[in-house]
Amino acid sequence: MPKFELTKTIEAIKLNKRTLAPLGPELFTIPFGGILENMTEGRDRRKFFYLNEPYECPESVIASAIREIK
Repeated sequence: MPKFELTKTIEAIKLNKRTLAPLGPELFTIPFGGILENMTEGRDRRKFFYLNEPYECPESVIASAIREIK
């Protein structure tokens, strides 16, 4: 699976590791330069792993903040 690098800081919702359901409404900051793995696309959100923890973020926020690592 491709990996992506953040080109700017974003905020995302942390998900439960087992069910991938949101843990709460609070947003967690993922810093510039963070490596995102196992990204999957949904309707208007993307789910991904950062430091082996699952997160989700709106498509509109993440689309302009990532570049693929080759």
